[in-house]
Amino acid sequence: KLFKKVAEHIIVLDKLDKFSPQNISNIVWAYATAKEAHPPLFEKLAGSATKRQNEYHSQDITNLLWSFASNGLLDQHLFSSIEQTVVANLSKYSSQGLGNIAWAYTVANVAAPSLFNELFINACLQKENEFGVEFCCQLHQWQLWQEESKSNISLHPSLQEKCRQAFLTRVPTSSAFQDDVFSQLASLGLKPEEEVLTKRGYRLDAVVEVKGKKIGIEVDGPSHFLGRKPTGSTILKWRQVTNLEGIPIVSVPYWEWNKLRKDIDKKQQYLRSLLHV
Repeated sequence: KLFKKVAEHIIVLDKLDKFSPQNISNIVWAYATAKEAHPPLFEKLAGSATKRQNEYHSQDITNLLWSFASNGLLDQHLFSSIEQTVVANLSKYSSQGLGNIAWAYTVANVAAPSLFNELFINACLQKENEFGVEFCCQLHQWQLWQEESKSNISLHPSLQEKCRQAFLTRVPTSSAFQDDVFSQLASLGLKPEEEVLTKRGYRLDAVVEVKGKKIGIEVDGPSHFLGRKPTGSTILKWRQVTNLEGIPIVSVPYWEWNKLRKDIDKKQQYLRSLLHV
């Protein structure tokens, strides 16, 4: 309720002149970290950020872009418009900042040639020893984006391998929800292969073969969504697995599965419809 009231208050303001760049970046960061979705608020703040971008410091920029991407709000105008300001602050970003910016643009899927070039590669290389697992994973996904977009930009081999290994070592988790879905898939004779590690390091909850074609099954619980909209991480995984691995993704959202309760017939019919079998 607090987040909703704050958003409603800001949205009706005629101007945001009294909000500093840090205020605006802190607001979107707070909503993103609390996993609160409010697209109209983000849209209003994006307009202000675009107009006043020259006032933004490196941390403000990092928080702003990461928050939009994290919430799955892929405002392409914001990412395109702010590119030169991001570039102007390149020497000021921490390793975390570089990782967050790379990941945000990767999620938004907005080309930024003046940002992602040899200068960016060198900035990352200089901070190679500072990248922790989380930020290495972000850079791995950024590197996959370069493959996805067929660019010629690559991280230095040592950092690229460090990031790939970090991405590969993430530990998969299972749930009763997953087990239930897998059980119903097996009952349909689809023989799901569980926790499949793809060539590029993504783990799929399951892969089944339908009419000679592999399909990835993602059993998506609440952490994969803000309300009923996928988070930036979820959007990115679906997109990169489909584009790079050639495996289309079918999502089983938790709220749709919950509606079926314990009705096995309905669950199996739901999966048949979802997979067209």
